[in-house]
Amino acid sequence: MIRSLFALSLGLMLFTAAAVADTLKDGVPNLSVVGEAYEDVAPDVAVLRFGVVTERPSAADATAENARAVDAVLGDLKKMGVPNAEIATQGVTLAPVTTEERDPKTGKLKASQKFFRARNDLRVRVTPVEKAGEIAGSLIEKGVNSFEGIDFEIAHPRERLDALRREAVKDAERQAKIYAEAAGLRLSRVLEIRPIEESEVRPRAFAAKAAAPSGTMEIPLRPGLQRLSARVNIVWGLSR
Repeated sequence: MIRSLFALSLGLMLFTAAAVADTLKDGVPNLSVVGEAYEDVAPDVAVLRFGVVTERPSAADATAENARAVDAVLGDLKKMGVPNAEIATQGVTLAPVTTEERDPKTGKLKASQKFFRARNDLRVRVTPVEKAGEIAGSLIEKGVNSFEGIDFEIAHPRERLDALRREAVKDAERQAKIYAEAAGLRLSRVLEIRPIEESEVRPRAFAAKAAAPSGTMEIPLRPGLQRLSARVNIVWGLSR
């Protein structure tokens, strides 16, 4: 009961604050401006998603062979300096695979079980990002035969986003002063500050590729740039 009353009280407080802000905006001349700031950042983490698929006549053989192949992949990752904490199993499956064949006598299709398929899917975070192509190539040589894709991330964007939020506020104020001065007015107090969105990440074209050691297969990767952005809507009162 107390928790329900607290939630109701909090909801009323938020509603009242919003109503007061609307009243302030309705009661005085005001100007609403959206400020924005962004930064193009090179990703520093690559996330590889891949799997090892094994097909054998029996379930036991498929499972055993798949386990051996996965162990080889894990051993290779360890040699390349990837910590165990950055490797995660995403799924393990074993299923019979059947095919349809046409009976030469009757012409009808009939199902026929041919083999078992074992699959182990892994997700690996790679730093620095320049090693991702080399590691992906090495994994394929070690038995990875299903590559699901690669994502690029920014490991610690919080500090950059905080700086962008400050810049977005400055941008909104800069614009507001231009509009106010053009109209022969001045900015007074801030009536409302409302973040529009926390951040937006957009891929940007950017070619970057480290050279692979001689004799090692490497998948060419382009991490690109990611755009971090912050936007804020600020409402100022206006005066002469």
